[in-house]
Amino acid sequence: MARITLKDALAKSLEMEEAGFSFYNIAAKKTASSTGRNIFKALAEDEKRHIEAIKKYSVGVIKNNKTPKFSTAMPAHKNIKERLLFGSGVVKMLAGVNAESDELKAYEIAMKMETDGYNFYKKAHDSIDDSNTKDLYEFLISEEKTHYTLIFDTYEYLKNPQDLFFKNEKPVIEG
Repeated sequence: MARITLKDALAKSLEMEEAGFSFYNIAAKKTASSTGRNIFKALAEDEKRHIEAIKKYSVGVIKNNKTPKFSTAMPAHKNIKERLLFGSGVVKMLAGVNAESDELKAYEIAMKMETDGYNFYKKAHDSIDDSNTKDLYEFLISEEKTHYTLIFDTYEYLKNPQDLFFKNEKPVIEG
């Protein structure tokens, strides 16, 4: 596997997060359901936080060849599921949302973006020796997984609501 330099990894990461931020903002504006808008807005908020953290790492590398500690670059915040679900499950959150083909396509694109992000961040993590930057990429890998799961569950619900209910609620079937 070809190694990625720290500068190249941060530049590519910033590019990916900015593209995600732009996409999620556009998707939020075009999504018919308020739940879908909230999901895309929350994803955009996360991308914005990621952008700011990556910029702090980049400035550190450019100015003094020293990366910041993760806790300095990324302020603490609730993860996306906590912000969106408010104690309810995915099924309850998505109740009443209907699928539209454009919205389904947006979720498909989002899943691809999150998968590509995960794969790149994993490669960057494995290529870089700087422990502060490894912390950043471990966080980004975790975020991509969480985002993907939320997007996938939403997509599956929109395509076939009863399947997600059975998966998440685990009803008792008598027979």
